[in-house]
Amino acid sequence: MSQVALPAGPPSGSFDRVAQVLLAMSRMDAPRVAQISEHTGLPSSAVYRCITSLLEAGLIEEGPSRGRYHAGIVSISLAERYRRSVLSGDATSRVLHTLAGRTLEFAALLVRRGDDMVCVDTADGSSVLRCSFVVGEVVPLVAGASAKAILAHTPRGEVDGILARNGVAGSTASGVLSLLPDVRERGFAMSAGEVDEGVWGVAAPVFADGGVVGAVATMAPVLRAARLMRTAVSATVSAAQALSRHQLNI
Repeated sequence: MSQVALPAGPPSGSFDRVAQVLLAMSRMDAPRVAQISEHTGLPSSAVYRCITSLLEAGLIEEGPSRGRYHAGIVSISLAERYRRSVLSGDATSRVLHTLAGRTLEFAALLVRRGDDMVCVDTADGSSVLRCSFVVGEVVPLVAGASAKAILAHTPRGEVDGILARNGVAGSTASGVLSLLPDVRERGFAMSAGEVDEGVWGVAAPVFADGGVVGAVATMAPVLRAARLMRTAVSATVSAAQALSRHQLNI
C-alpha cells in the first residue's frame, strides 16, 4: 500500500479553495460564511461560490438557522466508505472494544491529518468519561499523549513545522521537543490535563508502511490514573501494535 503525502498547510489554487472551505468546516460547528472567510483567509465572495458548489453536490447543507452550514448527507456515505476501506471494516472497532474491556476506560483511534489529529473511532469503557475525543473531532497535533506519540515518530523538520503552524513556539515548543526522545524510546506517551482538564491519557503510535499514521489512546479521569496506569499502558501498546499489523490504508 502506498501512503498519501500529508499536506504541510492549506491547499492553494482556484479549485482547492473548495477544499479549504471543507477543511475549515471540519473544524467548526455550523459556521457562517464570515467565519469560514476569517478561518481560511478567503474573501467572502469566494467562500460563497465554494458554498454554492458544495451545496449542489450535497456535501454540505444549510442548517435550520439560515446562513449556517453543516456537513451534508453525502458525507455519511463518505464516512462509511472510509470505515470500510481504511479502517478494515470493524477491525479497528474490535481492537478498541478489546482495549476498553481490559481497562474499563475510554479508548480512541486518532489519525494524523496534516497538522491535526482526527478521531476516527472510539469505544466506551464501563466508566463514564467526558472528553474532546468524539468521532470526527479535529484536534491540533500539539498537546496530549496522542499528539506526543505521533510527533515522537515524525521527522524533526516536520515536527518543527507542525508546532509553528499551530502557534507553538519558544519555551513551549522546546518543552514538547524535549519529551519526544523519551516517548520514542518507551513506545508510549502519557499526559494529564493537556487537552481536557482532569483527564489522564496514555497513547501508543500506529504505523503503516514504515511510518507513523496515528495513535491509539486510553483516557480516564486523573483520579483513576494511578491504579490503572500499568494495565492501561500495556493494553494500549498492545492495541496499537495490533492495528499496526492490520496495516491500515491511511
